[in-house]
Amino acid sequence: MLIDLFLFLDAWLIAPFRWPSSPILGFFLGSFILVVYSIFLGQLSMAGLARIQYKHLVKHDTEVAKRSALSLEALKVQDKEAYLAQNTLAKDAYGHVMSLAVGRMTASLWPAVAALAWMDLRFRGIPLDLPFALPYLGATVYYPFFFIPMYLGLRITWGKLRKRVFIPAR
Repeated sequence: MLIDLFLFLDAWLIAPFRWPSSPILGFFLGSFILVVYSIFLGQLSMAGLARIQYKHLVKHDTEVAKRSALSLEALKVQDKEAYLAQNTLAKDAYGHVMSLAVGRMTASLWPAVAALAWMDLRFRGIPLDLPFALPYLGATVYYPFFFIPMYLGLRITWGKLRKRVFIPAR
């Protein structure tokens, strides 16, 4: 069953690479569509994980606000021990909030890593000769040279569009 799923996904992912008659154009079109798939699946994964983490995030966020307020109150009455204790607890809760954020960020990146692994199966050892030489790379590059900058560029563009057009900030 897993082999059948892999073969189906492989056929589905390779199709855009074969649409144009030009192999170079096919490579760039297929890579672009693979990047779009990666970003879309990453956003879905991040949203799903955020939904799962919601109760923990609210709990730790509330803890940060509570401990920060208590540490400021202790500072006002010049109770240094209480201030340090509450500040330490606030930093601990903030660390939990940050670790949840790192988990969401990681959930958004796994599709790009999976796409690179799939591209390695399909394009390993196939060079693309550039008309010029690059420092440290020469004139021959491979699929990550194009996929990674394309992913980063589209991911940044999507983030800006999402904030301005599609999904207003909360």
